[in-house]
Amino acid sequence: MPTATPERSRRLSMLIAASGTIIEWFDFSLFFYLATALSQTFYPNQEDSLLIVLATGAVGFLFRPLGALVFGHIGDTRGRTAALIISAGLMSIAMAGIAIMPGYQSIGIWGGVGVLALRALAGFSVGAEYTGIMVYLMESAKPNRRGLAASWAAANSEVGALLAVGSAALTTQFVGTEQLHTWGWRIPFLLGALLAAGMIPLRRFMVESPAMEVIHEAQDEPDAVTPLRYALSEQRLPILVSFLISTVGSATYFLTITYLPTYIETVQSADSQSALNLGTIAALSAIIATPFIGLLSDLIGRRWAFILTLVAVVTLALPGYSLLASPNTAVLAGAVAFLAIPAAAWSAIAASAVPEQFTVRGRYSGMALGYNLATVIFGGLTPAIVAWLTKSTGDALTPAYYATAIALTAGIPAIWLMIDQVKEPQNPKHKYQL
Repeated sequence: MPTATPERSRRLSMLIAASGTIIEWFDFSLFFYLATALSQTFYPNQEDSLLIVLATGAVGFLFRPLGALVFGHIGDTRGRTAALIISAGLMSIAMAGIAIMPGYQSIGIWGGVGVLALRALAGFSVGAEYTGIMVYLMESAKPNRRGLAASWAAANSEVGALLAVGSAALTTQFVGTEQLHTWGWRIPFLLGALLAAGMIPLRRFMVESPAMEVIHEAQDEPDAVTPLRYALSEQRLPILVSFLISTVGSATYFLTITYLPTYIETVQSADSQSALNLGTIAALSAIIATPFIGLLSDLIGRRWAFILTLVAVVTLALPGYSLLASPNTAVLAGAVAFLAIPAAAWSAIAASAVPEQFTVRGRYSGMALGYNLATVIFGGLTPAIVAWLTKSTGDALTPAYYATAIALTAGIPAIWLMIDQVKEPQNPKHKYQL
């Protein structure tokens, strides 16, 4: 048995791991927060330019499952930290490339094509990020605080969203809306590239997850199969549960936090500065609530925490979006907070609940498949789908209907099928359990 990891090294490694989600969600959130500026740079004078940009953003999500499978195999065989180091480098390249990409006036449609390709690379690279960090934090935490520890992955994703909307708002304040739409939007993308590059040396200080000892033992067995084959043959139910949990989390998060400023600007006809300020309030509300929800799930169990959150999502969606039409600033601030907190709560619980559905062997690969497929369908595509539905129906409450339908359809079976490791733990003597 190897010597136990010193407590200080373990805590430092968990801190570095949790901070990685800041970069992932800075990148993905920033693209949607600056969608109107990107549409004017790469698709000017086109009626559906905003929809094209939102669809381009969704393309990144289409490549997440592919990246997740590749990095999932690396994480399950070479180690969790190796996958995270490689992904940070690719992410930095993608964000820097978008920041310096010439617009339509310089190279025509090829600017949009270049952004599409770089968005695909970003999606491929972050396939390792969120699932890998959830796995690492859950495996490295103390058993009675896994919910709190893993929730920091979700909290830091909201920090990334806050930095994204904050940097966009700050840039708008200094350069003005007109300059933001011409060249100012490039500044936050360059900042994101630098943040991603800075993660590479930091991640080299991370100690490996204690689960790797179990994985190496499994790999030495004569009948050992690849992690993905093991997950597909032995962990089909956990893959389904992770898909359902991620479906609710992806749809609610991208509707009530990421897409919110674009919705307020385009549907409610607010100016860019006001929309980004409200997006900042939504992100800040989510950050504050997330660790408390993670701790709550440690105390009352994942299932009951999910039930309470599902009730909040369903009951607050319609009144929350209705209040976004109010001219009162205080009412608007309260509305975005009411919408953001339940979405953040679901992600906070999921950060520990999803990896807990799997045994160690094949956990990274199995999560990569189930979690990221749902993120593609109900995360990346959601802003474009809801924007199209809102435009087609003319109903400003379309996002509320959509969020409620997805939450009920996927949330109820997810809660029914899941294993609550707090209240109903798997057999602790299972050969591959951790």
